[in-house]
Amino acid sequence: MVTAFQVSGTAFCVVCNEELEGPHRSTCQMCGGPFHQPWSPDSTAPRCGKAASHDETLAVVFLCRDCYDNRRPPM
Repeated sequence: MVTAFQVSGTAFCVVCNEELEGPHRSTCQMCGGPFHQPWSPDSTAPRCGKAASHDETLAVVFLCRDCYDNRRPPM
């Protein structure tokens, strides 16, 4: 299945529009788009998202930087 953020099986970051390679990625809990998320301190992947706390469910969620900063219109 190809999503709006994929072209022929290649996934692109919704924040920087660069190709997502390797394990350093996550999916935004608000818009559903994939973004770069470094999972180790020595990673060279850009930091295109942030972790946030969800007050109602007391959970940690990952958001792309655009949704975190309220720059992405609701889908």
